[in-house]
Amino acid sequence: MGDNLCFASIGELNTGFRSGAVTPVDALETCLARIEEHDSLLNAFAHVDAGGAREAARASALRWRAGAPLGPLDGVPVGVKDLIPVAGMPLRYGSLASDAAPVEEDAPSVSHLREGGAVIVGKTCTAEHGWNGVCENRQTGLTRNPWNPEKTPGGSSGGSGVAVATGMVALALGGDEGGSIRIPASFCGIAGFKPTWGRVPLHQPAHCGTWSHVGPMARSVVDLALSLNVIGRPDPRDWESLPDDGADYAADLEGGVAGLRVALSPGLGFVEVAPEVERAVRAAADVFRGLGAEVVEATPDIANPIESYYVLARLAARAIVDSIPGRKRPLLDERLRKDAADADRHGAMDVKYAELEQRRVGARMAGFFSDFDIVLTATAGVLPFDVGRTDPDGGDRADLPWSGALYTTNFTRQPGLSAPCGLSADGLPIGLHVVGARHNDALVLRAARAYEASAPGIGRPPAVRPRRRA
Repeated sequence: MGDNLCFASIGELNTGFRSGAVTPVDALETCLARIEEHDSLLNAFAHVDAGGAREAARASALRWRAGAPLGPLDGVPVGVKDLIPVAGMPLRYGSLASDAAPVEEDAPSVSHLREGGAVIVGKTCTAEHGWNGVCENRQTGLTRNPWNPEKTPGGSSGGSGVAVATGMVALALGGDEGGSIRIPASFCGIAGFKPTWGRVPLHQPAHCGTWSHVGPMARSVVDLALSLNVIGRPDPRDWESLPDDGADYAADLEGGVAGLRVALSPGLGFVEVAPEVERAVRAAADVFRGLGAEVVEATPDIANPIESYYVLARLAARAIVDSIPGRKRPLLDERLRKDAADADRHGAMDVKYAELEQRRVGARMAGFFSDFDIVLTATAGVLPFDVGRTDPDGGDRADLPWSGALYTTNFTRQPGLSAPCGLSADGLPIGLHVVGARHNDALVLRAARAYEASAPGIGRPPAVRPRRRA
């Protein structure tokens, strides 16, 4: 594979490991070299455990040599968002208020990765406590977009998006409570999947409750499916994780979309979508038509749920802030502290009505999917914007109106996948958002794979010149 080893798919890595043409040690060292070359500029990693990763890669190489790999992720280099615990590594949440000591227990998703032989390279950068649609904090600084370092990679799982897009790892875990897997997937030109809520078990009761998700980020839909087979199994530590349904998410990936009823709704009825983004999404819908799907312009009968979403999100912010010792709270992000303070104005019935609205929106979306198999939207209504901003207009917004299709599908607990669907005139990636009914993860993956296999790719991010981290 030569110089392309750091961009090899999971399947290509498996083939190389099996034949002995390359080893997991080779794959890891290529990724570590990539981190050394580019991370001083891009700032994808909050922590790199080269020693632990090398030990895991050597153990994987022995298994492959003996013809006894633990599965398709054995020896595959993986990054983990720094909101997800990895034993032996710090869990900083992107926060100066956090503890730098290593934690002792893996999250369930990480346990599943280890059981599958994955090589965990380190922790990827995040917005502080995941509380933003970009990736920056005072603990690790700014994370930059590999397509243009003056632009944001999106967030909050921005480090994972950058690491995958640049070949620093083959796969990464992200978290998504309002678009935090899919925004950076769109902005970085990779694939990112938020599965049905409960499909990937969480490590603790989530502050954002029933719309907090963990999912994979990779350079192809095929790799997303292979990884979901590993991480998408229940764990007793998460009593709400879904039971194992025995699904093989990679089994029917090539089944195509012929005969599927597909709704096209670029802005889901209330998101303002930039013209370049809308054109790319409509062109993607034409690909679905060409593959035999019945594509109809249709929009669910729902209003923007942002007000109810933020009632509950502010309560989550309050819970996060309250979990931090009082002396450290001034170190927390100002937006997080403001949202926590705003929670105090909500009474019990505000919360109850917000929960009822979540159920109403969920029920209407479920009804909509009795008529359609898949909905296509823009992942984000905007292109990647300037780094250092939290909003493309330069403001400091709590809500992100350009991500409405994302937080809505968090609220409704549905699977949503972002796949690249083109580049802007300035060479910035655009994401197509493929949404399915709850528990229909396999169909979302299949539909996205059909598009991926038929549409022209966007290539790799342009080479960047390293410079010292500010």
